[in-house]
Amino acid sequence: MISAALARAHHLLNQDMLGYLDTVELLTNDQDTDENTVLAVARTEVPRLIAALRGTLSAHKVDGSGLCLSCRSTWPCPVIDRAHTYLKDPDRILDDHCPC
Repeated sequence: MISAALARAHHLLNQDMLGYLDTVELLTNDQDTDENTVLAVARTEVPRLIAALRGTLSAHKVDGSGLCLSCRSTWPCPVIDRAHTYLKDPDRILDDHCPC
C-alpha cells in the first residue's frame, strides 16, 4: 500500500496532465473557437503530444528475453497495447473507462 503523500502526488500529477489534455481538446473542438486559435493550438500542442507519446513508447521496448524494459511484463506490455488500441480506436478509451 502506498502512503497518503504518494497517493496525493500521483493524483495531482494525473490531474495536471488531464487538465492539459482537457484544455487542448476544448481549444481545438469548441465551436466558438476561431480557426486561427485552433491552428495555433494545433501547431504548438500536436508536436508536444506526439513527443510525449514517442517518449512513452521509447521507454517500453522489448529486451532480449521478450520482456518490456519498463514494465518487466511480456511485450507488448499493457502500456504499448493500450496506446496502440487507443490510437487505432479512440472511442475505445470511453468504452474502457465507462462506469456503466
